[in-house]
Amino acid sequence: MNKKILLKFVPLPDFMKFKKVLFVGPHPDDIEISSGALVKKMTLAGIEVHFLVATDGGAGSFDPKTKAEDVIKTRLEEAKNAAAFLGAKSLEILDFEDGGVYSVERMSVAIAQRIIAFQPDAVFAPDPLLPNEIHPDHINVGIAARDALTIARFPIVAARHGLDLSSVTAFPTDICLVYFYTHRPNVFIPVSVNEFADKITSINLHTSQINHTMQMVEKYLRFKAMEYGKKAHSKYGEGFFALAPAHQHCFLEDI
Repeated sequence: MNKKILLKFVPLPDFMKFKKVLFVGPHPDDIEISSGALVKKMTLAGIEVHFLVATDGGAGSFDPKTKAEDVIKTRLEEAKNAAAFLGAKSLEILDFEDGGVYSVERMSVAIAQRIIAFQPDAVFAPDPLLPNEIHPDHINVGIAARDALTIARFPIVAARHGLDLSSVTAFPTDICLVYFYTHRPNVFIPVSVNEFADKITSINLHTSQINHTMQMVEKYLRFKAMEYGKKAHSKYGEGFFALAPAHQHCFLEDI
């Protein structure tokens, strides 16, 4: 079937119609790097944005003498500043060890617990199928966020994963799944000059992570923003792979 005809029947989600979204990042700066301009665009439009960082960021140093607990404290403060700057309503960092050994299943359950609590219209996470991604945290968080949607939607599934549902009065339905850090974007969001500038500012608020490579990183981000901007009919843009609920199960088409 022609893709354009297909998407008339089962359309991709309109991000700016979301009322509440949850961004799940592998580390304290990944949401800003991947989606900072979209976050600013959303919060300026009155969309409620929550940040959930899946690992503690404690491996974010090349100094072998640095203690993980010190890095964690520093990165938490940086993450708070960046989230506040972008207008996020909340920030939570889970205690899974950055670069460490942990259960992806337990991470899925932890994310599902927040999905049930927040009832978001969409969950944003890294694409676990990005071919050249080698960081286990990025891959694991993408898988965990994906699996968390099924856990969160079905009460029996949630209970079988050990979630306490005694105070839960409603379960989320119709959640869109959106991947950032993706090689297969199908949604391109127009980004203003100011929104792109705010993205760069939010990244730079993670001061401990800024080194001699930042100039190169910024050039790459600007290049990609201009490339996606052409698709979005704007100077700058950000690209995502989005799945509406209808696309997430037994859907055989390439979208």
